[in-house]
Amino acid sequence: MTASTSIATVLLLLATLNLLKPAQCFSTITMTTSSNPQPLALNLKVKVKPSQRTKFLTAIQANQQSTRMNEPNNLQFVIGQDINDADTFYLHEEFVNCEAFMEHRETEHYRVYKEFVTKEDPFEEPPVMCLYHLREENDDVVKKKRGVHKQSFGLNVNLYPKQSVRNEFLQVISDNKRGTDTLEELALQYSYGESITLDGIAEGSSNTFHFHEQYTGKDHGKEGFDAHASMPHFAAWEEFVKTDPFEKDPEVFFFKIIED
Repeated sequence: MTASTSIATVLLLLATLNLLKPAQCFSTITMTTSSNPQPLALNLKVKVKPSQRTKFLTAIQANQQSTRMNEPNNLQFVIGQDINDADTFYLHEEFVNCEAFMEHRETEHYRVYKEFVTKEDPFEEPPVMCLYHLREENDDVVKKKRGVHKQSFGLNVNLYPKQSVRNEFLQVISDNKRGTDTLEELALQYSYGESITLDGIAEGSSNTFHFHEQYTGKDHGKEGFDAHASMPHFAAWEEFVKTDPFEKDPEVFFFKIIED
C-alpha cells in the first residue's frame, strides 16, 4: 500500500497494547490459474532462527534480485525487517497476474531458494502467506515494475471487517487510498485487496483484506508514515474504526525495507 495508515495509527496503538495477533489467512474464495488480468500480490511473514539469519538473507536476496532481473512479469519484490525483531522478516511481491506468479515458482532461482529452505530448515515457525488481487490500481501497475526505494518504512496489514459494514469499509479505504496516493508526497505505495485462495499454496477468506504500504522521509521513512497518520483521510478512517467494524482485531506489521 502506498502508505496508508488509516490503518496505521489504530494499528500502532493496537501494537502498543499487544492486541495484534499473528497474521493468518483462511479461505472461501478460490482462484484458479486461468487467465486473470488482475495483478496478484502476496504478503509473507517469516520468523527465522537466529543461527540461520545470515544464510536466509543471502538466499532470499538472491531470489529477489534474480526475480527482478529475469522475470518481466514480476512487478515488485520487497524484503523488510521487523522494527522490533531482527529475526522476523516480511515480503511483499506483485505479479501481473496469477500465471506470472505460477511461472515464478517454476524458475531456477526459486528452485534454489526452496532447496535452501528444505535443506537448512531456517524458520522458527511456519511462514504465513496471504494472497490477494490488487484493487484500484491504475494501468501503469501492470505496465512497468514499481520503483525500488532504499531507506523506506513499510507495513503489511490484515483487516477483517464485518459483512454488515463491508460497503462502508470499502468506501473509507478507497478514500484513504486516493488521499494517500494523491496528496502525500512522502507516501510511496498504498496497495490493498481482498484475500483469495490459490489451491495448494494459500487459503483466503471473504471479508479479509490485506495491505502493503511504504513511506519515505527521515528516520528510515518513519517521517512519511507519521505524516500519513495526520492527514484528513486518515482521520476519517479513525472515525470509522470507532464504530466497532471488525470481526476480529486488525493485525499490523511494521518493518524497515532492506535494500543494498
